[in-house]
Amino acid sequence: MNVCFVNEYFPPFAPGGAEWSLDALAHALAGRGHRVTIVTPNWGAAPRQEYDGVHIVRFAFPKRLEPGRRLAPAKWLANPFFYGWAALAVLRVARRERADVIHAQNKHSLIPATLAGRLLGVPVFLTIRDGSIINAAPVCLHHHDRMPPDCGVRKLWRECSEDYFALYVKDPRRKLFSKLAFLYFWLDSRLKQRFLRKVDGVIGVSQGILDIYGRSGLLEGVRRVQAIYNVPPAAAPPPPDEVEALRERLGLRSQRIVLYVGKFSPGKGTADLVAAAREVARAFPDVLFLFVGEGDLDTADPWVRRLGPLPNRDVLALYPLAEVVVVPSVIPDALSRVILEAMAAGRPVVATRVGGSPELVIDGKTGILVERRAPAELARAIAALLADDGLRASLGAGARRHVTERLGADDSVERLLAAYSSARG
Repeated sequence: MNVCFVNEYFPPFAPGGAEWSLDALAHALAGRGHRVTIVTPNWGAAPRQEYDGVHIVRFAFPKRLEPGRRLAPAKWLANPFFYGWAALAVLRVARRERADVIHAQNKHSLIPATLAGRLLGVPVFLTIRDGSIINAAPVCLHHHDRMPPDCGVRKLWRECSEDYFALYVKDPRRKLFSKLAFLYFWLDSRLKQRFLRKVDGVIGVSQGILDIYGRSGLLEGVRRVQAIYNVPPAAAPPPPDEVEALRERLGLRSQRIVLYVGKFSPGKGTADLVAAAREVARAFPDVLFLFVGEGDLDTADPWVRRLGPLPNRDVLALYPLAEVVVVPSVIPDALSRVILEAMAAGRPVVATRVGGSPELVIDGKTGILVERRAPAELARAIAALLADDGLRASLGAGARRHVTERLGADDSVERLLAAYSSARG
């Protein structure tokens, strides 16, 4: 089968887990003899590339980024000019490759993929990875598990944009601008919701994220809706000498590590983890909380250390150094790549009971689940793991076993191919 994937980013430009999940999926398909082409904007790399059977086509784009995890400003992607330009690029590549299916891997690729697919008469799929088609910044999901029924301009202006400003902006000089931007991106999400109903199939990376969209009424009329988990990390774990070299380079020889990887933001719950760290550090003086990512981290506590963004290879080498990995999200993660990577490395995970996380973290078997926005409960869970070597070992082994037995690449690939075939049929 000829599969054309479309995504806003692709390594070496990888702001989040979606790009590495796509990379793993593409190589899993190519390894089974399917032809895989990835269409993505060119942020500053080779226009064409091929490795391990995966063909990458980067179409001309005026914005440049440094390789790594940095996002482009949303205005470069959430606008009609990008949708039209990207649709032409997808159309040309999919026609040349004689694609059997076009699969948008994230929100900003939905409209270009759908336009190209309709012009070519090719089935189009979308993978839902977060709540951003509800709104680019869905503050409703900070508190609820669905889009509110009265979601509209009045509510957006009077309530949601105010909530967004208080959480993320705070500078009074930018209040009007932030409210207008919030409204613009909500309108863009409304446009995406219209296109969501035109695709041939929606793939959710967890049942949890599909349930949120279903409760919000956004999947009505979609012919095929299915949860298919991300393919686990394709990269081999770093060898022990590389792990130890990273330990020495970071000066972590005598400390017990609690690891957080991701954006530092209210939606990701980093303030809750900082608060929990204060409680844990009182009982465990040798603990060090490592925060890997970008954003504001409002603390000068000596038991907290910010590393900033790191290459994925270094992140993978950090997991074996960690006693515990924590994912304290407030907004539901569809299927956290960090949880997948930590579990594959045999690390116990403490995560919040939102989105798709409970499908990975089985409470008491592969990790510990806590309620969101509950720093005290978070602290108790981390402390329980730090205090009990046997519990950590048991949950870590259960985590690795769960990834191997329930989240294998073979099952995800076969289910995805079956979905493609049903749309072609």
